[in-house]
Amino acid sequence: MDYMIINGFNTSTLPGCVVTDFGKVEVAKPKGEKANLYGVNGSYRVLDGSFDSYERTFILHIKKMVEISSILDKFQSNDNILEFSYQLGSLFYANLITASFEPFGNHAWKLEIKLDMQPFRYPKNIAPVVLTSAGTIDNIGTVYSEPVIEIEGNGDVSLTIGRKTMHLSIIGKATIDCRQGKQNIFNANGSVQNTLRKRGGFFEIPVGRSGVTYTGNVRKVTIRPNWRYLV
Repeated sequence: MDYMIINGFNTSTLPGCVVTDFGKVEVAKPKGEKANLYGVNGSYRVLDGSFDSYERTFILHIKKMVEISSILDKFQSNDNILEFSYQLGSLFYANLITASFEPFGNHAWKLEIKLDMQPFRYPKNIAPVVLTSAGTIDNIGTVYSEPVIEIEGNGDVSLTIGRKTMHLSIIGKATIDCRQGKQNIFNANGSVQNTLRKRGGFFEIPVGRSGVTYTGNVRKVTIRPNWRYLV
């Protein structure tokens, strides 16, 4: 029986609820602009390093109308975390666009849910990388990652991953959230305090192996890598 998990809620817990169509899956598509260049055969596309979302429609068959609300109430407007029965162990992120339903025969309902799927597939339960001295990190995915990093220490410190360095002034701990749309620095109390960052951009970890070094009074660096795949 096919099902989906919506922000931790498994649709298979509803008797007779089945996902009958998971919709069309698209590979993460790079964003860019098409340019017409004289003297160049064919077309040329200028890429900016980001990727497009895409619309995807799911169809569920449900026995009781009241269970439609049970499912839709589990969705948020944005940042829904989804898992599908055909690919357990992988997470997907999506925003809710709309939903509609209609009778299906005499004793069931058909529910259509349209989502704006964010690019990339994320494996579940990836262990953080913990360093107490200089080391390396291996991006096992197929596209650069946007990690969440905790630095424990005090004073003026710097962190370098690959070719990028960030300088900070911290008291106890700082958390660097490098995810697009969520980029912030948090202090030891969990409050946003972007003034802790003195210079240097947020990190993107390229595919493959990157060196990790730091300077200053740093006790430990914990990297939640957020590895991801184009498909």
